Formats: sequence, structure tokens, C-alpha cells
Amino acid sequence: MKLEPHRSCRLRRIVLLAGTAMLGLAQPASAQELPTDDAAEASGAIVVTARKREERLQDVPLAIAAFSGQELKERNIRSLADLAASTPGLSFQDVNGAYAAPVLRGVAQIDQTGPQGNVGIFIDGVYLNNRSALSFDQYDLGRIEVVKGPQSALYGRNTFAGAINYVTNGPDFDRIGASAQATIGNYGRYEGKGSINVPVGSRVAVRVFGGYSKFDGTILNNRSQRNLDGWDDRWSAGANIKARLTDTLTLQVFGVHSATTNDQPALYSMPTTLNNCGATAASGRKTFFCGTLTAPTAYDLDDTVGFGLKGFNNIYYGKLTYEGEVMDISALVSHTNAKFAVQVDTTGNPAAVNTPFGNGLSRQLFTNAATTDSHDWNYELRFASNGDGPLSWMFGLNHYSSLVADVLSLNFQKLGVTTAQPPVFSSRGGILMTKGHALYASLGYQLTPTIDVQAELRYTIDDQNFQGTGSSVAVRGGQTFSYATPRFAINWKPGADVMVYATAARGLKTGGFNSNAAGTAYFSFGPETNWTYELGVKTTLLGGMVTANANAFYVDWRNIQAQTQLPFSTLAVVDNNGDANVKGIEAQITITPVRNLSFSANGALLDPKYRNGVLDGEVSFICGEILGSTVKQKDCTSAVDGNQIARTSNKQFALSGNWTIPDLTTGVDGYLRADYSWQSAKYSTSLVGQNQGVIALANVRAGLKRDGYELSIWAKNLFDRKYVSRATVVASTADGAPISGVSSTRVYPGERRTWGVDISASF
Repeated sequence: MKLEPHRSCRLRRIVLLAGTAMLGLAQPASAQELPTDDAAEASGAIVVTARKREERLQDVPLAIAAFSGQELKERNIRSLADLAASTPGLSFQDVNGAYAAPVLRGVAQIDQTGPQGNVGIFIDGVYLNNRSALSFDQYDLGRIEVVKGPQSALYGRNTFAGAINYVTNGPDFDRIGASAQATIGNYGRYEGKGSINVPVGSRVAVRVFGGYSKFDGTILNNRSQRNLDGWDDRWSAGANIKARLTDTLTLQVFGVHSATTNDQPALYSMPTTLNNCGATAASGRKTFFCGTLTAPTAYDLDDTVGFGLKGFNNIYYGKLTYEGEVMDISALVSHTNAKFAVQVDTTGNPAAVNTPFGNGLSRQLFTNAATTDSHDWNYELRFASNGDGPLSWMFGLNHYSSLVADVLSLNFQKLGVTTAQPPVFSSRGGILMTKGHALYASLGYQLTPTIDVQAELRYTIDDQNFQGTGSSVAVRGGQTFSYATPRFAINWKPGADVMVYATAARGLKTGGFNSNAAGTAYFSFGPETNWTYELGVKTTLLGGMVTANANAFYVDWRNIQAQTQLPFSTLAVVDNNGDANVKGIEAQITITPVRNLSFSANGALLDPKYRNGVLDGEVSFICGEILGSTVKQKDCTSAVDGNQIARTSNKQFALSGNWTIPDLTTGVDGYLRADYSWQSAKYSTSLVGQNQGVIALANVRAGLKRDGYELSIWAKNLFDRKYVSRATVVASTADGAPISGVSSTRVYPGERRTWGVDISASF
């Protein structure tokens, strides 16, 4: 995987020369017409851009879940957690916005706090290189696309398991328009968002948008009598400008700023006296809790010193598009930056601040785990065929320069102090700087009137440089990766409304550094890879009355980036630690028996398992397998071959029904909608003894529409189900861990029932 620096420079020269040559071939003409978002939504023919060009959803040989802007509103999808509930094969966990971890098809991010995720998040195809504050419900969204399986060939970075692309509404040259929505709900929810579209002459259009929201959260904190898991404010403001410079040349400029001030997350640190399995500590206490976790009933957290995610995101891009007779050419320049901080009370015990820990410190612990800074510059030049012949092709050049600074610090409060900033007890992390250069291409050919084949390939060179922070401030490192990520597909259309496809794709996520292992063989770690093989079918039946899609897949996952126990230390670090595989099937069906009534169902069955010698360093201390362990009896092992991958759901389904009632009264239409989602329990660790319980939620919405105005009432978690949204197992320092082996489980509850009233207008 190593590449000498002079080869990186050579690739840059090749990219520039190839770009210049291709530009000289372009000829002017018009682009192929496809339905606009509004027209496509009205006809049910959703248009997606998963393969870097506009295509009808049912024509793409990929497993894609796509939600139009109207459907996002109707389903009340406001977060990645909501999106996961409606998408087969997608699950999600975070901590009130921090360290978001979407999981596609059981390919989980085993290293929970790492800066690089397994699922790439994009805004209009622009990659976001941080894992915090990935909630974009205030943006002016036209649709969301969830693309499953490795997408490295066309999307590039960190699309190891798939990609989620948020697509905003573009400016409209033809009309002045505006939309606005206001929401009032329980738990102090106040929200407002809107957009305005203004043509300037016949060749320029400007679209501005923005939003603001406030929410108290649904979990009462007994200490302060304030609610947890909400936010003091979230707001965004942006603009999208499009100019037709000539009949064939278009310039688009986009920019948005969003900020968030979240509250202390709700969590409960289970007493270690409840531990009932694992190993037996010298004290006689068990080191782990086995069983089904339940949502706690009481919370006692310091939400004065402790706080949730605070920070901002900026996203900017400019895109120049040329529509030619022989080809289309586009050039994209984008810049993103973000800064976030978090300081979470992970103790939850008011007596802790008066309990000595040593050196004038108490046992009141605050944890900070966030992306403190990130920057990314991206440059892309793409050429694509434009015509109706049997051959289609695309060629792209990409360069990016990124920086991600992440930190994990433990802050113990001073003994007896309740309001001051707690001093840092230990801190690790670093700044990862990456310069990447890539060439990518796709080639498609229609072999017969019913059979098409496609091939995609990306060749990438990534130069990484690392600088430690905190206690590792003097640590430096560098490494280079060069790799190819191909994708192959064949699809057969035996009829106009049936497509059968087969694909094989390779995903790769580059390695990184362990700041706390400098000077050892474990300082750096290598890439992890997977090959995903998929067979699927997409059908439209009975004249469009029924749409049914299904697929089966197998993921061969190698060199997993997971925790490995250092043989000479009590520390665990990230290393390439064994293999896994995932087998699964996904299906979805939509039935419209009559014009104004529709039903849909989707589901996924997965079998994600470790294999081939995985020794999970995350649980080594629990089983007494670390240096100097005082564990008395080892009743478990960190050898987890055959166990289900941690933090994955192996069963999932969702049901929905939508009934529109035309002319309920003169000129007024009514509608009713109900959605139900179910996810099987996730195991908190690879020991599979502790599970987080089933998540089963029902949502409803009812409303009235007339001439662009709408009034609706909605409820989420209608039956007020108490559930666990996440659990994290950590060493209990209060019990002498990691040497003692005793672990503590932090339980994060899900949101309780919320309801609200939406008033919206558009023209």
C-alpha cells in the first residue's frame, strides 16, 4: 500500500493533462430531459443521482432508498435516527448529535470514537469529514438518497458500507416562489423554516433558505429539574444561486452555515453492583452486566458544567456545468469546515463531587469526545457521455485536502467544586491531515436490448500526516496508501417494468494512527476492505399499482479496524484485528390499490458475524486478559469468533399507510398517515451477553390541505414507549478498572412521546 512521493506528483500532472485534453473534445448541445423533482414526485418516478447522473430510481442497478421532500415531511423524518427507522438495513446511534454512527447492512464502525466513519455523508455530493451534528432537517431538502454497499468507485472517501446523500432544492429560473413552515409542540418545541426563490432576469435565479428550532428534550433531570437531550437552539441559513452563463454553460454557487447548542445528553451509569456475568473480580464482584437493558426511570446529572454538542458546520461549493453534444463536463470546488465541543457528565451521582479520587480530584467525571476541528477542500472535474447510443461513459479527476482533529479526554472535577471547569485528567487524540488524488471512471454498454453491463473504477493515492494532541502533543507520523476500488454490474430487463441485476464492489477505508502507542508497532494501522456481492430485482406491476424490490447480498469484510489489547500495557488501541462477514436480504413493497390510498412495507434480515481470529480489545479487560489484571476467575474470553458484530441489528421492518381524502369540504383535502418501525436488539459489545432491547415505534400524522396551505398534527412514539437508544460499556475507574476488570454500562434512553402542530404555506 505504500507509494513514493514522486508518484503522487506524477499523478497530479496526469490529471491536469487529461483534463485539458478532454475539455478540447466538448461540443455544444442540449442535455437529456428527465422529470423535475416535483413532476417525478407527482408521477411516483423519483429521480436519483447515485451514479453521478440523473436516473429514475427503478432503473438504477443499486439498492437505494430514496425519500422525496414531501415524503420526508409526511414521515416526519427530522434526523438520521428517523431515517434509519424507515430504511431497511440502516441503523443509527449517536449521543445527542456527537459521534454519529450510521450502520448499513451490519458493517458497523467497530472503533466507536474514530474520526472516519463507514458510511459517507454528503450534501449535494459534497463530502462532510466530521461525525458530529449531522442533522439537516432545517435545510431546503429535495430528497435524501441512501445508497447501500461500497460506493468508493464514484463517491470516494469513507463510503465503505454505503453513502447518504442529502440533495437540496435548486433555484428555479421560471417563477418566484416561497415556502414556510412553523411548528409548535410539547416539551417546548418551537421550529420555523422557509425558503424563497427569486429569478433575476431570465438567466439567474436565487434561492435562500433558513430555519430555527428550540426543544427542551423529553427526559427530566432530577438534579436541576430541567429536561435533557434537547437543545437551546439550532439554526441554519443558506443560499443557492444558479446562473445560465450561456445556453450550454451553467454556474451554481451554494453556501450554508448551521449551528447547534445541545443540552447535556440523558444517560444513566448503571451501578456495578448489578454486574452479573463476565469474569469474577478479586473483590468478588462480577465484571460485566448480561441481560436486556431497560430504559432507566431516574436521572441525576450535572447539566450546569456538563453540556452536549456545541458548534457549527459550514458548507460551500461552486459548480460549473457544460452541456455538450458529445459530452457533459462539470467542475466542482467545495469547502467544508466545522468545530464542535462536548462535555458530558458520565457519572450521574451528586455525591461523586465530594468523593476523593486522588490529588485533590473527585470522582465526578466529565467526558469529552468530539471532532474539535475539521476542514476539507475538494476539487473535481468530471466528463460524461451525452447520447442515446449503446455506450455510456464517465471520467473524473479528484483532489482533496482535509484535516480532522478529534479528542477523547477525561476531566475529573476538583474535590468539592460544583461550578468550575474541571481539569483534564487524561487526553488523547490528534490531527489527521490527508491529501488525496484520484482518477475514476465508469463504462456502460448495452449488449442486447435487454442486457446492460457497467464497470466502475477509482484509483486513489492518500498521503496521511498525523500530529498528536493532549498528552501526545510531540507525536508525529505519516503514511501513504494507494489503492483501487472497482465495481461491476450487469442488469437484465426481461420486460419494461422488471429489472434483475447483479453487482460486485470493493470498499476500502484507509488506516490511521494511535497517538497513545507512539514508538511501538501499534502506532499506525492499515486499511480495512470488503467485497460486497449483491443480486437484486426491481419491479413495477399492475400499471404502477405495485412496486416491489428485493435483494440478497454477502459482505466479505477483511482486516477490521477494531480495538486490540496491547500486550505490554493496560491500553487498547485500534489495529487490523481479524475478519467478519455479513449475509442478508432486504425487500420493500408499495401498493396503491386506489388513487388516494397507499401502503408500504420494508424489511431486512441480516447475519453479521465476526470470524477468523478476532480478539476484541474492547472487552479484554473485562475478561482479565490484560497486563497486571487482578481478575480472580476468568469466565469469558475476548476471542469472539462467531459472535454477532457489536451495535448491529439483525432484523428490521417498517410499515406505513397513507390515505388522502379529496374534497373533504369544498376545496379542502384531508389525509391520514401512520408509520410503524421495529428493530431487533443490538449487542453493546462483542460478548453478546448484553443487549439494548427492541426499538418499536409508531408515528402518526393527520392534516388538511388547500391551495398551497397545510395544517397538520403529528405524534412520534405515539404509545410513549420507553426504550434504550444506545449503551456504552467502559472501565469503571471507581472499582479499580481496568486492572480489576469491572466495567460500567452507560445507558442512553430514547426520546419519549412528542407531538406537534405544523402550519405551512407555499406558492
